[in-house]
Amino acid sequence: MIRYLLMFFLLQPAGLFTRLRGYDLLRLAILLQFFRWQSTALTTMVSMYQERSPMLLPVPFGIDPDLYRFIEIFLYGPYGLLIMTGTVYLVWVRGEPHATIKPMTFRKTWELVGLCFFGPWLPCLPLDVLLVKIGWGGFSVIIPWHITVLAVEVFLTALGLHNVFGISWPRAIWLGGVAGAAFLVFAGILIR
Repeated sequence: MIRYLLMFFLLQPAGLFTRLRGYDLLRLAILLQFFRWQSTALTTMVSMYQERSPMLLPVPFGIDPDLYRFIEIFLYGPYGLLIMTGTVYLVWVRGEPHATIKPMTFRKTWELVGLCFFGPWLPCLPLDVLLVKIGWGGFSVIIPWHITVLAVEVFLTALGLHNVFGISWPRAIWLGGVAGAAFLVFAGILIR
């Protein structure tokens, strides 16, 4: 079922979102997000720790950067789920009054956003590790690449909000942007 969903999601996201109304995919969405964050911690973050890659933002509280990056490896997964939950909450609170297809529940919103922020990320995992290993893990390559992936995640979120909850296109695009902005802000608090 997971393979079917991922292939359908990548090839026909609008159709998946329409079918999403009838399925309970919360556990799958949470599992996929946990996989996203934990596998990033165990691959990309480990590579960045080993290669001493530059950090995007300064380390808070004067913590040694090597220690901070080491701690990130272990806390990346749980913090990622917290980021997603905060992002979903904002989309749900801001979107629910505009949903014409009810109910727009927190649970169904988590499913949608969780899936939208998983599929486009898949190419990031191997490419990020490769970029770090060959020394191209700096800001000039990583930032444009990740902003591109985030833009796809934002678009898919807007498409999903429109198809699943009947939110108008302008509002759905705005909410997708809210999801992307919240994701960046929450990630920027602790992720380096």
